[in-house]
Amino acid sequence: MTAFTANRRFRPRAAAAKTASRRRSAPSAELINAVLEHADLRDDLGGGRVLLRIGPARLAQPAVRRALGVQAARASHVAVIWDEREEMVFRVLDGGPPPLAAVERAQPSEDDRFALTDAALAYIARSQPGRR
Repeated sequence: MTAFTANRRFRPRAAAAKTASRRRSAPSAELINAVLEHADLRDDLGGGRVLLRIGPARLAQPAVRRALGVQAARASHVAVIWDEREEMVFRVLDGGPPPLAAVERAQPSEDDRFALTDAALAYIARSQPGRR
């Protein structure tokens, strides 16, 4: 049996800390209200809950785009689960991509590079059919 001890000097790498800043912000209350008001796609989930979304055709209407303003593009990625029994929002789902400003090109570091050992190269050579 292997015993493990806690490493009190452990600190997360800087790359792990950067991922938290890449998360997109939660949909605003105005966006959630707009989805509830303009939703034309309705999926019954059972138990008194429905999934509400704004479809592409509805989103293309000028009046809806004006009502949504700068959040019109994001509205197509937001869905609201509405509880009809309690008459309240149960959950908000946001499936859009992160903002482009948050996506940065990662530069490879020395830790990201690897080299095949002689044993690995020999294994690959042996496993290739017709190349012996």
